[in-house]
Amino acid sequence: MKLDTQKTIASNLRTLRTSKDLKQAQVAAFAGISRSLYTHYELGSRTQDAEVLYIISNRLGIDMSILFEKDHKKFLSHLASKETCDEGLIELMSLYRRLSPFSRGMLMERATSLVEKEENQDENQTVLKDMQSI
Repeated sequence: MKLDTQKTIASNLRTLRTSKDLKQAQVAAFAGISRSLYTHYELGSRTQDAEVLYIISNRLGIDMSILFEKDHKKFLSHLASKETCDEGLIELMSLYRRLSPFSRGMLMERATSLVEKEENQDENQTVLKDMQSI
């Protein structure tokens, strides 16, 4: 692995860990390596093991490929977008990407219909509560 790639991964690992408010020892423990080895990974003084990178990225909910992102702003943007998405939304987006354009349109129509139905139910419940308080 090239040294600049190694340094990129090191920086991204450090940013990822601190964004999750984790200690090096915690990440090392779930990755199955020593804290000192993980420290070397974050410093970029050791070539990161692909299996360890996979475990870390999987456990922290990111795609492993983002650890190779050289543009720090893009990396931070990716982390921010992951923070605003729960597991259900991530799964829904994954399924959406696999649909044909026609099926995507059908899904959007159905989603709009469901939202309208829920909004109507909320309005009906509000009216009922208002009537009960009279």
